[in-house]
Amino acid sequence: MAMDDNESCGSRAMEPTSPKQNRLQRQKLQVFNQVVTRLQDLNLEEVKLPGFEDHLWLHFNRLPVRYASDVNVERAEDVLMHKRLLDLAEDPENRPAFDVRLVQVQPMNNGVSTNTVDVDSSVKEETPSIHPPPTFGSSPNLQALDIHDSKAHVNDGESDINSTSRTTRPMHEITFSTIDKPKTLTQLTNIISEIGLNIEEAHVFSTTDGFSLDVFVVDGWPYEETELLKSEVQKEILRSKEQPQVQAAMNEPGQTSESGSDSVKIPSDGSDDWEIDIHLLKFENKVASGSFGDLYKGTYCSQEVAIKVLKPEHLNMDMVKEFTQEVFIMRKIRHKNVVQFIGACTRPPNLCIVTEFMSRGSIYTFLHKQRSAFKLPTLLKIAIDVSKGMSYLHQNKIIHRDLKTANLLMDEHGVVKVGDFGVARVQAQTGVMTAETGTYRWMAPEVIEHKPYDHKADVFSFGIVVWELLTGEIPYAYLTPLQAAIGVVQQGLRPTIPKSTHPKLVELLEKCWQQDPTQRPDFSELLDILQQLTREVGDDGEDRHKDKSIGSFFSSLRKGNH
Repeated sequence: MAMDDNESCGSRAMEPTSPKQNRLQRQKLQVFNQVVTRLQDLNLEEVKLPGFEDHLWLHFNRLPVRYASDVNVERAEDVLMHKRLLDLAEDPENRPAFDVRLVQVQPMNNGVSTNTVDVDSSVKEETPSIHPPPTFGSSPNLQALDIHDSKAHVNDGESDINSTSRTTRPMHEITFSTIDKPKTLTQLTNIISEIGLNIEEAHVFSTTDGFSLDVFVVDGWPYEETELLKSEVQKEILRSKEQPQVQAAMNEPGQTSESGSDSVKIPSDGSDDWEIDIHLLKFENKVASGSFGDLYKGTYCSQEVAIKVLKPEHLNMDMVKEFTQEVFIMRKIRHKNVVQFIGACTRPPNLCIVTEFMSRGSIYTFLHKQRSAFKLPTLLKIAIDVSKGMSYLHQNKIIHRDLKTANLLMDEHGVVKVGDFGVARVQAQTGVMTAETGTYRWMAPEVIEHKPYDHKADVFSFGIVVWELLTGEIPYAYLTPLQAAIGVVQQGLRPTIPKSTHPKLVELLEKCWQQDPTQRPDFSELLDILQQLTREVGDDGEDRHKDKSIGSFFSSLRKGNH
């Protein structure tokens, strides 16, 4: 499934081009044959239809190879259900197509399901399988957490329910199929959360023709009320479809806005003039492209600028809401470590935001495309810049909500600035918010769980950012984004800190990603810690000299901020 952090939770089915792919294709064919045999043994009417095997093979080929390797052959009839849902989803009126069924999740023994490991016979006698197992077995995704990160932090007094339970548990398995597009996964998890369910396990697949198949094992619903749960899912889907169209955020033709123009309504306090005439913008080369917009380098009145343009063909209510919020927030902020807003075009279809151009690009690009990490002095310099910008935002009651290295940009002087305020919000009067937003790998646990949260969610994300600067690695790279999110919430999963890390930096990281938000420091406190650590590290030689090996990208870094 397409994600905001440019990842896909599934791989695409492809022709074999290597020994490994040949092996996987053979494995897929073997599973396909086993499924066909199982379905024939069940004597289902559908199996007797002409061309059935050909259609089923097309189904397997639409999905990534790991679908075949994960599917439970003993539940071959579930494959037919997946095929049916994908077929239904081709009609927009049916999206998302879904199915709900009761399943029996087997107990876990030291993090390994008893579906695959022999246990004491007395345990087996105590835990009979009343209901069928999940389609993809029991918790193979979360099992990987213990394998890859045996030192993952776990809250005192809490443990993963899957790893300690000695009894089988009736749960529900909800399977969705819909069009595969950005934020689809968030929308589906929102539906589940609004009903009051807890996601215990998730399997996400993308088809080769742009659809998704998403399977969630959930608890929190009485097992004897499966039909009622189906009804609740349907109601929540209908509620999610009842959002007003994009026209509701704009003036109707022939009407005028408060400013006397046919524009998107941006909250205004009359303090400045930020509307830009599109004809005064000169577009140069495209810097980046996303699902909903493109980023260009250009000029405005001879000033070098970045121009974020929304694609009119993809315009919808959510995009307009993010656009209005971003303009509303950016026009109010002025700080050396926040990307400077210059203006915006609000007359459809030419919706765009104009900011200063950050010539050295994002920290994410440097870390992961050049595959480099930062020495301690440079890391501290970047972390201090970010802390200054975030402290300013929080003092002005602004929560960023998507703090990550992709949204940290560097100018020609080596100054790092916080950017991209598309999902930022002014903190509510109560000081808490509940909507899930951001990117899973950097997201605070309270945001993932749709619990009330405040500015301390940004502090958690900052801790992940500092770890990323330290290691040069993508957080939880061995997991899909959703698996990482489930691990953070259910197992207290955190990135493993290298043993050679400065003790005070270790302490800072652990403070930032405390499970309890009230135990996390404010950015003003983090800034003091980082500045004190910078003084202790000093600038007298070896570390700074080694920084030059990072390359010309930071050749003038030390000239900035002095």
